Amino acid sequence: MKKIVASILLVISIIFLFKGFTDWKYKISNKVNNNSIRELVTSENEEDPLNRIIDFQKLKSINKDVVAWIYIPGTKVDYPILVGESDEEYLYKNINKEYTPLGSLFGFNGTNFTKGNTFIFGHNMASSQMFGELRKYLSSDFLEEHRYIYLYTERKAMKCDIFSIFIANESDDVFSGQYELGTVEYIDLLSELVNRNKYSNNNLEKNIIEYSTTQVFNLITCYGGEGTPDRLLVNGIVVEEKIR
Repeated sequence: MKKIVASILLVISIIFLFKGFTDWKYKISNKVNNNSIRELVTSENEEDPLNRIIDFQKLKSINKDVVAWIYIPGTKVDYPILVGESDEEYLYKNINKEYTPLGSLFGFNGTNFTKGNTFIFGHNMASSQMFGELRKYLSSDFLEEHRYIYLYTERKAMKCDIFSIFIANESDDVFSGQYELGTVEYIDLLSELVNRNKYSNNNLEKNIIEYSTTQVFNLITCYGGEGTPDRLLVNGIVVEEKIR
């Protein structure tokens, strides 16, 4: 009996080792791929990320589903954002549409970065790749040092100030929709994001209406173990933009 159990455990160990090697291989491959993709990114002024140039023509020659690029200085977040034919197309695919446990950063089908709020999803990787570093925003010190998100589309570059961070269930009403700028629904969403912020807030608390025509980007990742229904939201509002 002991020999049989030992044999079974050995087989299980081999399976897990193989799976671990396979995932590791994909992570290494994806890391090299992401680094090569980043070579398409140049900067006119390293002191001001708003002046960064993204070659969308080259990116779209690789995959027409690339709609934007996101960069958070001082973190590993420096990736293209894709929108597929289904909401989950890039959950486990890279820019080349190849399988990877890392997946890609992606938006809902139909996302065009012109709504009031835009959801951007990514895996919470232990390696800190993709949106793995977002969990660090639960520390006020990290927030203070990495306050700004930069988003780039073919039309403009945007600097976003992180004004709200909180954890919500995946069925929470905060995920109900992406609303048009200036609408009642969008103003209500801004109020909700401000009220649920885990930190004391800024001027946004008293001037919601003033920001009703300003875009917000919601960065979303899992919070907790595999299969958790909880989501971490890091929300940034546009404070400066540069038209291309």
